[in-house]
Parts: sequence; C-alpha cells; structure tokens
Amino acid sequence: MLKKEIEAKKAELRNKINEAKTTDELEELRKQAEELNKEVPEDDETITPEEERNLIRDVDNLEQRKAEITKIIKYKEDTEVEEKRTLEQVLKSPEYRTAWAKKLMKLPDSRFTEEEKRALGDAITTTDTTFVQSTAETQGINNGGLFIPTTVRNEFLELITKQSPIFRDVRKLQVAGNIDLPYLFEADDAEWYAELTETKNEGQEYRNLQLTGWELAKDIVITWKLEEMAVESFINFILEELANKMGKALVNAIIYGDGNDKPTGITKDLTAVKTGETPIDNIIETYKTLSDDDRIGAKAYISSSVNIEIVGYKDKNGNYPFLQGISATNLVSIEQDPYLKNNDIIVGNCRNYILNEVTPVRVERERTVKGRKVTYGGYAIYDGKPKPNAFAYGQYTPAGASV
Repeated sequence: MLKKEIEAKKAELRNKINEAKTTDELEELRKQAEELNKEVPEDDETITPEEERNLIRDVDNLEQRKAEITKIIKYKEDTEVEEKRTLEQVLKSPEYRTAWAKKLMKLPDSRFTEEEKRALGDAITTTDTTFVQSTAETQGINNGGLFIPTTVRNEFLELITKQSPIFRDVRKLQVAGNIDLPYLFEADDAEWYAELTETKNEGQEYRNLQLTGWELAKDIVITWKLEEMAVESFINFILEELANKMGKALVNAIIYGDGNDKPTGITKDLTAVKTGETPIDNIIETYKTLSDDDRIGAKAYISSSVNIEIVGYKDKNGNYPFLQGISATNLVSIEQDPYLKNNDIIVGNCRNYILNEVTPVRVERERTVKGRKVTYGGYAIYDGKPKPNAFAYGQYTPAGASV
C-alpha cells in the first residue's frame, strides 16, 4: 500500500474512533487497524519506522477509547437504574427514615449522610409547581409536604392493628380520590334444571357504596428541649402519639362514625339487640338478626366490659366455665376490641366494611419562639362505609344493671 493511502486510512480510522458509540464498533476498528499495520509498503514510497510507531500508537489509543466507552456505558446503566427508583421505593428506604426525622427536627446539613440527602431530596415537597431533581448538593423539590416514610406509616398502622381486631379485618383501599363501589344488594338463588331446560333470567339488584374523604388531623406540641432527643427516639415518640390520638379517632369512626365530617361507622342506623341473660346469649341473639348471606365469614367483636362479664360468669354450681376466656363458639369466632364501648357487641364479616385511605398520614412542623415549643401536625384523609345490613349490633345488660 502506498504511503498516501496509508495516511488516508489512518485519518479515516481516527474519525471513526472519535465517533464510535459502542464497544462493538471499536472492536471492528481495532481489527482494521491491525490489518493496516500488516500492509507491506510498495517501492520507495514506504512508511518510515517512526510512522509505523505512530500507527501502533493509534491502535493503543483505540484500546484506551474502548475502555472509556465501556466506563461511560456502565455509568449510564447505573444512572438509569437510580432514576427508575420510584417515590414509594425512596420512602421505604432506611436512609429516608432517618433523613425524615432529621429534617423534621431541623438538624443541620452536617448531620446528614450523602445517601440521606439524596433520599430526602426525592421526597421533600412544597407548594412549588416546578420539579427539581435532587443531587447530593441540590435539594430536590416536588410539591406538597414532608411525607412520612413508608416504614413509619406502616408501623403507625400496625400499632392500631395490634390494638383493634376490627381495624385489622376491615377491607382497606388506597385510592386518591372519590370512589363508587357497586355491590350486589339482592339476587335470585341458583336453581337445578333438567337437561335442555332453558335457564331463567336471574333477577339482580345492584347498589352503590360512595366514598369521598374526610380530614383527620392531630397536633403534637413538644418543647425545644424534648426535640433534642435522639433520632430513633423521636420517631418512636411521634409514632406512639399518632397511633394513640389519630388511631383512636380513626377506629372510633369506623365503629361509631355518624358520617358527618367523618367516615360512616358500622353501628350507624343499627338498633342494638339487648336480649340474653348472659353475654353468650346476647351474642347468639345478635348473630341471629343477620341474613344467611351476611353470616358467611361473620365474627363477634366484644368490648372489654363484655369480656370481663364472660370471664367472670359463674354458673348455677358456682363454677367459672369461661375463666380462661373464650375465643370461639360453634357459632362464631370471638375477639375483644378495646375500642368498643361499654357492653357493646358487633357481629359480622368486616370485609363488608370499606376503608379508603385517600391521603396517607403525613406530618408538618411549626416552630414558635414564645414558650419554646414545636408543633408537629399529623394529617390524613380517610373515608369508610359498611355494606348496608351486613352487620348486627348488640348490647349486653349485666344482671342487676339498669336498662
């Protein structure tokens, strides 16, 4: 190959090397460079040893370029994986849990790790309408409030669940908006038919269960001094206060809510069954008011007072047959729910109560110099309703008590 042809090929290779985007392209160019190196120059227009060394150096540069592209590709892949992390994944991360508490406590930036800064950056929201991507140096902005991390929110719900079997058993949705749920109110039963006999048209009546949303809020006021506590202790403090106050209000609404600015409770518009000499008698009489369909999967939930009456019940022989308590009869399973009042009893399948969490619990912070106080405001939106006539309500009257 003539010298000028080699120079032209070298120039062409350099351009292709600079424009290469993948390692496959670079591998092909490397092969071409090696073939060019093997060319035997013709006559006196041969390349000099210096020019040959330059050509070899071009091949070495090609290998360096290949390594750079490989590094760039890996960086892009890692970045894409990081960008695909959803907000929910961020809220579940341990670094967001600690960052959330530190941010809420207004700790200085020096107290945050780089991972906490990035996690918090993806979750801090304001009234700003412009989204700002977060980095280790730049605070990301969404648009709405400081979300409680998923682990904290789940622990908050778990605290209520452990306390209330009714809350545990109701059907829970997470729909951010109004919902309209159809349910089968009444339908004909299936029938048996002889071969070739046409099936009757089934009569079915559907109705709707409409849920909107009501605001549930609670302020927790602490002193500046108390706020100086450790981060994990602060999280536990918030959890206990929210579970105690907001949780109590939520479960009470599920059971007794009148539907005015709050969910509609299970007992709304139900007349309590008060017959029965013993608590077990009252549970049976209450159960009997349910339809056959609503008895499917039904359980009995009793108040602490009723549970005491059952355990303290003494038969005619002076024995205490239920001294160890009672968890079930041949009729229904029985559980104590501390949120039931006085001598109340509820019988039914709690899957027939729909609770919708429109907005998950979140916390805002307000600091005041006067009195050196900090207010943490818990906020959420819920609504709930029972399927009509799916529950029975009983009230046991202990012997000797006034009716």
